[in-house]
Amino acid sequence: MIAYHVTSIKKLRKYLEAGQIKAPVRAWKDISGAERFSKQTGRGIILRLKLPDDTPPLEGHQGQAVIAWEPYPIHKVFNGQIMGNTR
Repeated sequence: MIAYHVTSIKKLRKYLEAGQIKAPVRAWKDISGAERFSKQTGRGIILRLKLPDDTPPLEGHQGQAVIAWEPYPIHKVFNGQIMGNTR
């Protein structure tokens, strides 16, 4: 399943330093939900994640969000290509 994780530049830097998005990883099932959440929270970065099809729904989000209980390797977001300084 494709899902969209909304984050900030500060958190993205932490993900890059750690090499992963630490669990639990919360994401939206569709880009419109992620865009709406991004505008509401001021978090301007949306990452496209490939999660297992059986990723459970996140309670309280009308089935529009999911939660993965395993860390997500950040290199998967960038196809293994992370270049430059993250600071």
